[in-house]
Amino acid sequence: QPQKRPASTCITCRARKVRCDGRRDVCANCERLGFGCSYDDSSIGGDPESPGAGTGSAISVPRRRVRQACLNCHAKKARCSGSMPQCDRCRIQGLECVYRPGKRSLPLPGIATAGSGTPDVVMRDDGDQGASYDHSAFTHGSASPVGGGFDPPEPGEALAMRVFDAFFRHIHHIPMFSFLHRASLMDRYHAGTLDRALLLAMIGITALLTDLGQGMDEYGERCIEESAAVCLAELERPSILRLQALVIVVKHRILSKKFASAFMLHAIASRFAAALRLNHESPNLCFLARESRRRLMWSIYMIDSSLAGGQPDFALWADAERQIHIQLPCNERHFEFDLPEITEPLRPPPPDHEGMAPPLPDVVGFIALHVRIHWMRTKILQLTTQTATAPSLEDIAALPARCADLAAQLEAFEARLPLSFRWSEANLRLRTYSPRLGIFVMTHVWWRQCYLDLFRLFLSGLKEALPPIYLAQLDPHFVVQCRRRCYEHAKAMADMFAQLLTLGNGTPVTDIDLPGCAFQCSRMLYHGLQTAADEMGFTPEGVQELASVCLRAARQCTAGSACASIVRLAPLLTDSSGVLTPSQQADIDKLIREGLEL
Repeated sequence: QPQKRPASTCITCRARKVRCDGRRDVCANCERLGFGCSYDDSSIGGDPESPGAGTGSAISVPRRRVRQACLNCHAKKARCSGSMPQCDRCRIQGLECVYRPGKRSLPLPGIATAGSGTPDVVMRDDGDQGASYDHSAFTHGSASPVGGGFDPPEPGEALAMRVFDAFFRHIHHIPMFSFLHRASLMDRYHAGTLDRALLLAMIGITALLTDLGQGMDEYGERCIEESAAVCLAELERPSILRLQALVIVVKHRILSKKFASAFMLHAIASRFAAALRLNHESPNLCFLARESRRRLMWSIYMIDSSLAGGQPDFALWADAERQIHIQLPCNERHFEFDLPEITEPLRPPPPDHEGMAPPLPDVVGFIALHVRIHWMRTKILQLTTQTATAPSLEDIAALPARCADLAAQLEAFEARLPLSFRWSEANLRLRTYSPRLGIFVMTHVWWRQCYLDLFRLFLSGLKEALPPIYLAQLDPHFVVQCRRRCYEHAKAMADMFAQLLTLGNGTPVTDIDLPGCAFQCSRMLYHGLQTAADEMGFTPEGVQELASVCLRAARQCTAGSACASIVRLAPLLTDSSGVLTPSQQADIDKLIREGLEL
């Protein structure tokens, strides 16, 4: 009987269908996850009594030939061990080991037939996007978008094309997802070099935010879990494509109300970005690669600012001006058609000698404006959070001047917009059938929300407001003016949602930001009804109608359990006749604490 070779994959990794490094004491995967690690050497030799024989979990005869030789061994007609990430010959001789990419269909995450293996990946240098990964095998086997015991169709090219079309039609306009370039992505897919984790992440987020068909919600969840696992298994080899997948996973976690997981994964994504130096320009790369890197970095920054909520201890990019040394993204036309152009830095240019702000360059689009409004909002939240928690006498004395300065920056932001970028019913209707409708709406919603964030500091009774003892130290006229401006912007935001709901093509797919802003708008309106109804002309019926409009917009624009949590609060706001009971207010505060802090 021939001598049996030792098993190169532990039993746990074989059951999980992940690549094992074969370390005999405990492999890297089991050590990292705390699993038990053992090897079944008898299963390789073909012993019919060995555990797993006949079940498809072990190979009954020794493999005499590997499935694929690397390019170096193939060119030299040398025997290749087929091991990953380097074959034995290339490792010993110090050669670059690259496997030819395959074009097999995507397997169902975590499910494959006995003949399918783990997709083999190798790292290579890519001139377009930095380091990337080639997938040499998308395993065969039945795969299902629906949980169950029957054999469904494989998610092959037809599903991938459907996902790409839905993603770029409905999701790509959301600023956090704008870093993907459609033509480049399609070229990679057809060449068989699209990163598997990125494809899985795109399927997951598209299944969450759009309707891909029956059973695709569950399949998308499994895709996201597998994508996250692939990213975490390759922490020592970061790449642009792997980071793109991880950012999508983080956003999926946020939309699915898995805030703790998103918070931790975002930290890893930020480390990836720093390791790849995304916060610095890369002049040696082509324009598309540089622009894609910029957009990816700004996506990470916007996620960071949303998760931190103005608290520096939670922010990884708290001082963006000092930490991020890249220009703002260009407009969509220049990105899509590869038209290099210089935009602006994060801080807008100062006014000229006549006090006039320079006009906004044509190359600056809504993605750049969205980044800038996030940066301005972060400064507002840092001020209000610090002032509301532990203000000093100096903080209170300087508060009117600091509020006036931030309000002036918001006014300058709006004043620089060209006429076609400003909010009006005509500009809204012109974008009814445009994929850019969502970002047009959200940029103006965020601008209004910044005013709410700034002036709710003076709405006594709110958890974000100054304590009454400090409000009493301020000029009463100043406090009244701030309250009035807060209520005016809340009503203007509700009117924007009402106009959005009248569009004939339905509402656009948006991020969780829109439901969050709509919810905060409703809170401000009800506060105005309780404290300044006569002054603002608020009536219970009018405020209830405006709050209903806000919640209808939230319900129609965003999918996911996080948005559903906001929608479930509709009875608390619309059925309360303007007065919230302590238990209802406690429910709202609990929701905000769980991650919807705006």
